[in-house]
Amino acid sequence: MLSHLNKRRALRWLGITIPTIVCFYLIIPFSSPLFKEEYSTIVKADNGSLLHIFINDNEQWYFPPDTAAVPEKLKSAVVAFEDEQFYQHWGINVKAILRAMWQNIQHGRIVSGASTIPMQIARMSQPKKRTYFNKLREIGLAIKLDLHYSKEELLKFYLDHAPYGGNVIGYRTAAFKFYGKDANLLTWGEAATLAVLPNAPGMIYPKGTTAPLRNKRNRLLKKMLDKEVISEQNHRLALLEDLPDRFIPFESHAPHLARRLKSANPNQWLLQTTLDETIQKRCVQLADKYRKIYAPYDINNLSILVADTKTGAIKAYVGSPDFFDAQHGGQVDGVMAPRSSGSILKPFLYALSIDEGIILPQSYIRDLPTFFDGFSPRNANREFQGVATAHESLVRSLNIPAVRLLNYYGVYQFYSFLKLAGTSTLFRSADEYGLPLILGGAEVKMWDMVKLYRGLANNGVFSENYLLQEEQTNKASAQLISNGSCQLTLNMLKDLKRPGSEYFWERFSSSRPIAWKTGTSFGHKDAWAIGVIPEYTIAVWCGNFDGEGNKNIGGAATAGPILFDILQMLPLKSNNTWFEVAEMDYKPMRVCALSGFRATDACPEVDTLMVPEEMKPLRTCDYHQFKYYSLDIQYQCCSNCWNEIGRVKKVVTVYQPDIAFYLQKKGQYIAPAKSHYPKCKAYTTSNSLKIIYPNPNAKLFLPRDFDGHLQGVVCKAAHQNQNTKIYWYLNEQFIGHTSGENKMEMKFKNGWNHLKVIDEYGSADEQHILATLKGRSET
Repeated sequence: MLSHLNKRRALRWLGITIPTIVCFYLIIPFSSPLFKEEYSTIVKADNGSLLHIFINDNEQWYFPPDTAAVPEKLKSAVVAFEDEQFYQHWGINVKAILRAMWQNIQHGRIVSGASTIPMQIARMSQPKKRTYFNKLREIGLAIKLDLHYSKEELLKFYLDHAPYGGNVIGYRTAAFKFYGKDANLLTWGEAATLAVLPNAPGMIYPKGTTAPLRNKRNRLLKKMLDKEVISEQNHRLALLEDLPDRFIPFESHAPHLARRLKSANPNQWLLQTTLDETIQKRCVQLADKYRKIYAPYDINNLSILVADTKTGAIKAYVGSPDFFDAQHGGQVDGVMAPRSSGSILKPFLYALSIDEGIILPQSYIRDLPTFFDGFSPRNANREFQGVATAHESLVRSLNIPAVRLLNYYGVYQFYSFLKLAGTSTLFRSADEYGLPLILGGAEVKMWDMVKLYRGLANNGVFSENYLLQEEQTNKASAQLISNGSCQLTLNMLKDLKRPGSEYFWERFSSSRPIAWKTGTSFGHKDAWAIGVIPEYTIAVWCGNFDGEGNKNIGGAATAGPILFDILQMLPLKSNNTWFEVAEMDYKPMRVCALSGFRATDACPEVDTLMVPEEMKPLRTCDYHQFKYYSLDIQYQCCSNCWNEIGRVKKVVTVYQPDIAFYLQKKGQYIAPAKSHYPKCKAYTTSNSLKIIYPNPNAKLFLPRDFDGHLQGVVCKAAHQNQNTKIYWYLNEQFIGHTSGENKMEMKFKNGWNHLKVIDEYGSADEQHILATLKGRSET
């Protein structure tokens, strides 16, 4: 009797415990993702189109799940084929299970299945050997899935992870691999094919006869016709569709970008970029076009970057023209590779100098032979203008005015600006870079240069570029350049002469103005062209990744044509073709019409210009001066001698002797300066300036270097006023100027040489010097 009671208690306990456990199992939500996250990383454009896909660690093409709904055609086909009662049952189809069990018992083996879509999800998420116990486990898991997820979510789970043959997983992957299109664009025939494939993925891979697959698809289409899922016409058209007979390879439109993003985001499967699909593809096409054009000239690499000027969103990214060109380093990402800057930093120096009150676009900058502790810059054409306006100096990219301007502005100040604006490649100190910094003495990245030129277009506020839509930020630097200075600099850059047919761009109504700058590095290793308009900033680099120099490499000739091809194909979203000007950013200033500096009473012609409100005071013009002359205008005079010869006050244009020399060489007439009255007690020219070495009676022997080249000879002069500038000439050629300790290196020729020095007041001394080569006789 007791034993019977114990059995009843045990059964009662089991009757309560087992249902309780089952209920808890079904009620407790899933604690982790149903499927292992082993997806491919995909990179998309801003419109969702596919730019690049990486195969996963299991060598599978496996799109990560997204939030998009399953296309209606595919949904209808899958439900009709896999689980007709899908929307009615609660995870399992009891009637189908009983029917399958009876058929399997009758045949003594498994001849029929009763898997619903939730049961297939259970099997795919936790694959096990096919046994009756595992089938019971699948049933339990299917019921639990049906409790916790909606029917639409379950259908999405199934299609996202279903096998489609070979190494293709998921319906979206299959749509691209078999049909080269997004799943939303599938036809009825294509949807039916993808519906039947997970049931027997071997039908399509390895490649074989398509008859079994065609028959299976056609039976499904007939079933859908019978159930009035599709119309008679759609049924006939679907039957005529071909079956896929190969895997379509994924195209890569931005391999360098994709690799960069995947490296930076290793655990992110979907990388939604800011790239514009159309602009990216056109830039890739242009890169390939110019690669073929330049290859015969041994120019094998180029890079392109296009950004939204306002926001910094990258719209096109081409690291190299051919990612798979191993011979020429095709996998190098030219957008991020440091390269010599050439002249592309010059606009920022000019803009900063305007704010500092050093220049205006109309201001003169000296273009003369210049020496700075062994550094002697030269213009590309090896010529000297004497003086050139800031506008001309920037438009023509003259090197000497830029170096002199940097020396005046300050290397450290300019270096600090570059750092603050976002230049990431300056790893030396300002002193180590020195004045060559402005001529390509530092390496820069295209990525950083786009950031800097965008800042110039955004009124001196510099912000980061970004690639992923989720990275958009309003973080920006403080304003580093004033609004007015930026506008004046952009206006100067607009006047650069364009290459080829673009030279006459202003004659065509369809042409667009652009502020642009070119740069060519020393040795012709790098060619740059960077341009900015209100909507876009464009950067192009050409050269060879191995650093090989080439005389054919030049900013305007090589990179310029690519920039303007990109400019012409960019879509404009507004009618605003140039940067807006705010009157409040400017103030009027009286400026000398000749020199471009603040006018004085001596300036005969004065212009009133609008200059940046925030600029520091501009220095006054020293090219026009009041001077006193004798009554017969034969001599200059001063208060110590004008009582003797009388005085007349006149305005004169004063060019220093070195400037006058080169202006005259260019054909400009310069009136000779009048000397001071020779009998003036306060000023005598006879002994004020003397050449003290070489001695005029000495015979000069010219030394040679180890390589046989002639060495220079250091000449010396003395002036009674140490602060007076002395101008040196050798054989009628201007060499340079000195003050203080007056020393100048000269390269004498073999034979007689004429050495002459002149001070800024007109005093002069000269010598004829005989130079000979020691131990040899040369003529």
